[in-house]
Amino acid sequence: MRRSKVFVLHPGTKSGFTLIEMVIAIGIAALLVMAVYSALVSSSHIAERQAADGGRESIRARAVDLLRADLRSRTSLKVEARADGGAALDLESLGDSIGSGQTRRVLGKVRYVASSKGLTREEGKGESLLVLATGAAALEFWENGDWRKATGGSPVAIRISFSDPAESMVVR
Repeated sequence: MRRSKVFVLHPGTKSGFTLIEMVIAIGIAALLVMAVYSALVSSSHIAERQAADGGRESIRARAVDLLRADLRSRTSLKVEARADGGAALDLESLGDSIGSGQTRRVLGKVRYVASSKGLTREEGKGESLLVLATGAAALEFWENGDWRKATGGSPVAIRISFSDPAESMVVR
């Protein structure tokens, strides 16, 4: 028959953790919890910023798509320099109207205004106003081998410049 081993504590022998060991262990655990929490908060802020940047990029891409469609289907084009340093682009377009919540193909007046407040698109006589970008925006026109703030004729290309973050897009 086998005998099992039995461990007996001798009187006067102490077992367990001391108070200092417990305080050190709790301190280390608290540091780990704070590190994990700060990493989670940081990644949450990064995700929010990326979502905001993605939204801004999709709005800017929509602005370029609308301008490109309007330019391709234009029947007339006029550029006006504004007193605030911005530019207004007036054109008649046989493009898609986005007024009244539905898209339909019509011949109508479209006005793009670029200023320090942003880029807007207006259809008709104020029937539909669409804010395409907030923050400073500028329109420039490619004519005779140079970018110009205003044009007298029909430009080969139009450059839209945005700020915050700085970005330029060329529409032909």
